[in-house]
Amino acid sequence: MFKGKMYCFRAEWKSSKNFDRQNLPAWLCLDADWQGFKISTIPEVADVAEILGLLQVNDSADEWISHLESLGLKGVTQVCCEEMFEDKGYY
Repeated sequence: MFKGKMYCFRAEWKSSKNFDRQNLPAWLCLDADWQGFKISTIPEVADVAEILGLLQVNDSADEWISHLESLGLKGVTQVCCEEMFEDKGYY
């Protein structure tokens, strides 16, 4: 049942005007840099949210993108997690 897979995405900050950073779900981690928003899933929390019926994503990148867009993020694209965290030394 538990998937434990992390997904990473980028979103355009200029076109994501309706995105409310204060209401970010607990299963997402958000950062920003000069290229826009950097979003990653928190697998342990996402798995529990799915079991509780709070999250419906079927563990696919396309469904995660739809979920992120429903939160108001625009221009969402999947990126390689290793590249996204490269500057922090996470491997």
